[in-house]
Amino acid sequence: MTVPYIQCMLIYNRGSGNVYFTPTYPPTGKQPLDALAAIRHDSITSSGIKQSVLERLDDVMTLTFPVVPQSDLAAWKAFMTWALAGGVFAYRPNAAVNTVWGEYTTDSLDWNPKFVSPGIFAFEFQCRLWVGQTEVSGS
Repeated sequence: MTVPYIQCMLIYNRGSGNVYFTPTYPPTGKQPLDALAAIRHDSITSSGIKQSVLERLDDVMTLTFPVVPQSDLAAWKAFMTWALAGGVFAYRPNAAVNTVWGEYTTDSLDWNPKFVSPGIFAFEFQCRLWVGQTEVSGS
């Protein structure tokens, strides 16, 4: 069976080897480039001069899944249990291409799938590009 859309893949390691999770339906509205979030400290002097100290710029992305079948929820719960605990995961925007991926952590602090219709749920979560030693191979 040919799938008429590009499926993504999430890869994480709970300590017993990589878990490869391909949701039934991909996220929608994904931008081609990650957004940016600055970690910066600003101060303004009494004369009105602004000083900024930039710690870093982070790449962030929001993944929106408007159609999640109930049959996927158990796998999503296992993944989100890992991600919400601070685990690093690999995200492949195209599950069929194992050379394009990035490692992320989630910025979201909760996971609450919303009811859409019988058997269909929706949710979104925000991810931050992991900067550091490779934790999970996306290939």
